[in-house]
Amino acid sequence: MKRNLLLLINIILVTQCFSQLYVKIKPSYNKSLGGQVLTRIGSIEYTPGLTEITEKIENVNGSLGQGYMGNLSFGYSFTRQFSMELGVSYLKGEETQSSYSVRNSNSVETSTYSLTGDLLSFEPAFVFSSKEKDSFRTYVSLGFPISNVSYNTYFVGRGGNSGKTEEIEERFIGSINVGVSTKIGISRRLNKSLELFGEIGFTYINFSPNESEIVIYNVSGNDLLSTLSTSELKSTYKKSVVTDYNYENGQWVESYSENKARIRQKFNTPFSYLSFSCGIKFYLFDKEYNGRELNKNDYAL
Repeated sequence: MKRNLLLLINIILVTQCFSQLYVKIKPSYNKSLGGQVLTRIGSIEYTPGLTEITEKIENVNGSLGQGYMGNLSFGYSFTRQFSMELGVSYLKGEETQSSYSVRNSNSVETSTYSLTGDLLSFEPAFVFSSKEKDSFRTYVSLGFPISNVSYNTYFVGRGGNSGKTEEIEERFIGSINVGVSTKIGISRRLNKSLELFGEIGFTYINFSPNESEIVIYNVSGNDLLSTLSTSELKSTYKKSVVTDYNYENGQWVESYSENKARIRQKFNTPFSYLSFSCGIKFYLFDKEYNGRELNKNDYAL
């Protein structure tokens, strides 16, 4: 009992001697992972006389988590080798495009799709650091980003000889998403208040929307959003969907209410990314460093 009490007192004293409060500012560039299929590029071609049809489909690998991200983190070092952080980050993702074209003998109809993601995350993380040597040290971290995720799809369709254009933008939103992230980095301490660092990280986020809504619907430059019914404007996504059909005019027709959102099958959209970051770390106070107060020779460049 006495030994356990002495151990507890020792831990508290070590924590108090070396505790530090700090702030990190970190811009990042996120790169998508090539193995994830985000969308597709397709085309279909009809030969004269419709004697042959050729269709081509190509996967577009990517992630809506790609692009530039800003991050601000607050941290607390309990010891030289262990810290905890809480970060907030925002991503306005890069645009990913796909297309589909239909080529006839005398006309071409093209459709293009653009996808753009938004990501706002709050991330608690545990940071484990090596011992400092010549002002350098390495570290690894494990975090659990809690994210508010959404994305937009922007569709533009152009008719062949008719010249008719159609423009549709749809926004997809979901519930709060919890992911996992890990980072490795190296830092150099400039003085007792400043530290530069660089890191590489991987973050896994898989987004599944709960609902979507069309926010733009233009045909040949005319705004026709108000002409759409509720079932055409809005969709609700569920894991299990039961669809009813009615037999009308010699064919089976899906039965649904035009005054309610359409029920559709849930699907996953990749948001995972590999991040490359560099930043600066500000120590708000420094009780003690290596067991003593720093002097100017300790942090001279």
